[in-house]
Amino acid sequence: MTDKQGRLEGAVVAVTGGGSGIGRAGAVACAAAGARLLVTDIDAGRAEAVAASIREAGGEAASLAVDVTDRARVAAMVEAAVERWGSLDGLFHCAVDVAFVNNRDARLTELDDEVWERMIDLVLTGTYNCCKLVGRQMIAQGSGSIVLTATDDALIGCAGLDAYTAAKGGVVALTRSFAAGIARDGVRVNSICPSFVSSEPQRAWLDDDASRRAVDALHLLPIPAPEEIAPLVVYLLADESRAMTGTVVPIDSGYMAFKANLDIVGAMRVGD
Repeated sequence: MTDKQGRLEGAVVAVTGGGSGIGRAGAVACAAAGARLLVTDIDAGRAEAVAASIREAGGEAASLAVDVTDRARVAAMVEAAVERWGSLDGLFHCAVDVAFVNNRDARLTELDDEVWERMIDLVLTGTYNCCKLVGRQMIAQGSGSIVLTATDDALIGCAGLDAYTAAKGGVVALTRSFAAGIARDGVRVNSICPSFVSSEPQRAWLDDDASRRAVDALHLLPIPAPEEIAPLVVYLLADESRAMTGTVVPIDSGYMAFKANLDIVGAMRVGD
């Protein structure tokens, strides 16, 4: 089940939010690169389904129910990986409640206080929990790579996503500061910033023709599938990216590259 390079051969990798979307694709890609996977998700059934698919394809994987807002469950994730395989070499942190973000976020002036508190708890404190406890294990080992999931919307403005962008903006800042603090211990920290991705949680929205046209117009290239994000995750976890830490990498089909996908100068010409 390994890819040609076996870039993660023998590495132990934990994935949060691994039951669907980018987390699922990342877990499968890491397994294909030779890693041993601990697939975690708040939904135990989804996590086990992904782990089972990896095993059926010849890989090595286990699953665990983990709510990243529960520090004890995050600690259990670290303990399970180390007890089963002896180390924890990589973390891909991808846990988020997409439906909650899409349906409950709003402009701050109209935002429910409980939505703000839940968003910060899930997105930012969940990242804190994972980085803290996984980081301690990696420090003890003297090595490791952490890949966090941020978002393009933390790098540019997006109306109506004030709680989400604030929380993910914290993830962007934490990527840099944590990388600076833990590099001396042999641990790297990077984050990816997708825009819209054609993942399972987004299907209902993207399958609507009007919504799809609106989202397509925001990108220069087709909206990527989760499997098109996963190779970057493998690269950042693998030793071949050992010169990278503290980086925030957009992977967004050109979402941040333009303000309008038309020839503005040409459109403004009245005549030659």
